[in-house]
Amino acid sequence: MIKVRHILLAFLVAFIVAARINVSIGEWYATQVYPFLSAALSFLVSWIPFSMTEVLIICAIGLIIFILTKGILNKNKVWKIALRETELIAWIVIWLYLGWGMNYFRVSIYSRANIERQAYDEEVFKKFISDYADSLNSAYTQDTVALAIFEDDIKSIYSSVPEDLGLSMPKSWQHPKQLLFNRLYTSVGVGGYIGPFFCETHINADLLPAQRPFSYAHELSHLLGVSNEDEANFWAYEICRRSDIPAVRYSGYYSLLPYVLSNAAKLLTEEEYKTFVGTIKTEILEQLVDQKSFWKSKYNKILGKIQSAVYDSMLKANKISSGTKNYMQVIDLIIAFEYHRE
Repeated sequence: MIKVRHILLAFLVAFIVAARINVSIGEWYATQVYPFLSAALSFLVSWIPFSMTEVLIICAIGLIIFILTKGILNKNKVWKIALRETELIAWIVIWLYLGWGMNYFRVSIYSRANIERQAYDEEVFKKFISDYADSLNSAYTQDTVALAIFEDDIKSIYSSVPEDLGLSMPKSWQHPKQLLFNRLYTSVGVGGYIGPFFCETHINADLLPAQRPFSYAHELSHLLGVSNEDEANFWAYEICRRSDIPAVRYSGYYSLLPYVLSNAAKLLTEEEYKTFVGTIKTEILEQLVDQKSFWKSKYNKILGKIQSAVYDSMLKANKISSGTKNYMQVIDLIIAFEYHRE
């Protein structure tokens, strides 16, 4: 027998599918619905210091097991058990999309900022990395900064982003939540993530000091309505480098370095690449090597490969065709903004 909840379920599924097909619906959600919904959801759990997203996932897994066990003990037909499990999972997925995930279906930042994706231009790329190396070297500092200080600073800068770029405004009650399974995230190299069910940001406690402001700015951009990883990296870089706090500014330039080096290694000749690396302060390069060694010592290859494959598939399923490679495309976005924006 069809019940009211089944009709509602079908309607919500249809709405989400429509948003996936029509970006105007996704953009309407991101700019007209999500800012209020995210503020309400995050406020609802703001008094709880740990991740309610993780709590919800644990409860959902427990409920799935409970329904299966109860069905078997009551000798229910297999199709009835499967139907109940499917309905539960469907409601969880709908909550995920309505709470945050529909941001995947919005207009791209290129359209919102009135810029176009640029074909590779060797001269422009070389100018960018030269300017970047100068800025990175100038920003170098060994200072550190506490979360409470750089959180307020980063929120303040985000609040000045022009409205036409489509970001929500950060709220005073939105703070990073403690991870219940921090060691697990460290073992797969995850520095943080957005909790879609309650619009929570999460920052790995094991992040090194130079990584923390950039990682927070990255995850905060997701909370403000950004879905693509290249855009999240772009905002983290742009916001941090505009800070008046030396440690925050350096985190912005320093955290971009792996992406710059990766792109440079692919686009420059071997000799040009060596010359470019030679323009970067030795202390910075040594810091990057130490950082890689730190995370490598904690990385679990099996769990890491599983997590990477799952996340790659999830991104591709949500209209990010490049999957996890999307992180690397931040350089294209920065160059488009800095050298080609009208």
